[in-house]
Amino acid sequence: MAHVVPKSQVIVLVLVSVICVSVGEALLAAGMRAAGRTDPAGWRLAAVAAGDWRVWAGTALMAAFYGMYALALSWADLSFVLPITALSYLLGAVLAATYLGEAVTATRWIGTALIVAGVVVVGKGG
Repeated sequence: MAHVVPKSQVIVLVLVSVICVSVGEALLAAGMRAAGRTDPAGWRLAAVAAGDWRVWAGTALMAAFYGMYALALSWADLSFVLPITALSYLLGAVLAATYLGEAVTATRWIGTALIVAGVVVVGKGG
């Protein structure tokens, strides 16, 4: 008989993974933007980026996300786990505005709110 993992445990794991991927993507973006400002191309861009801690930290956090995501999929249905990961759109927009200093438009915020509403609907469903 398969081990049944409580829904709350799956949700917590996926939420932690969403934080990891969102912060990881923000760090990777910051590191790559800094590398791109030096105006290298091809392998030179890769070499400059490889020297930036944000690229490494972002990549590590994104790898952690995939490990946790795989674990969550071993515990629950894809149709339950995948929509929760969409919360990364909300956290990504918040980090883009606050950490990266991006101008997140009203249209993007509305779209993000719709995604979050969908996550709530899926989470409340049986």
